[in-house]
Amino acid sequence: MRVENSITIERPIEEVFDYVSDPENLPEWSSIVLEVHKEGPGQPEEGDRFTSVAKFLGRRFETPFEVTARRPPRLHSHKSTGGPMSQEWTRTFEETAGGATRLTQVVEGEPGGFFRLAGPLLEGAGSRQFRADLENLKDLLEAQG
Repeated sequence: MRVENSITIERPIEEVFDYVSDPENLPEWSSIVLEVHKEGPGQPEEGDRFTSVAKFLGRRFETPFEVTARRPPRLHSHKSTGGPMSQEWTRTFEETAGGATRLTQVVEGEPGGFFRLAGPLLEGAGSRQFRADLENLKDLLEAQG
């Protein structure tokens, strides 16, 4: 499975990057993520580990993941280190005219367990969900401005 979505957010690139690259903010804008916990204190850095609790297609599950790249304010990625689905999330940030930010999110994954059975539904449902999450993020950040 591979899903790619982009959105333009009318906020400065540094602000969008700082917010989006902190996984503990995910429950505020991703409707499937219920909570995220970081192992240890401090700002997120490459190599940091987190655990998310999410609900998707009626299933609640935990996914441990690790930040694999963090290059402010242009790139943030993380990948799962367990859970029901192998996933890698890559987010790139580009400054656009007028000081807005174009965020592109690529999610690649290989379903396991229940999600393997739901394979044909997974990509379509995931694409719709990820798009809705980016719209939520846009609304949230632009309202703060």
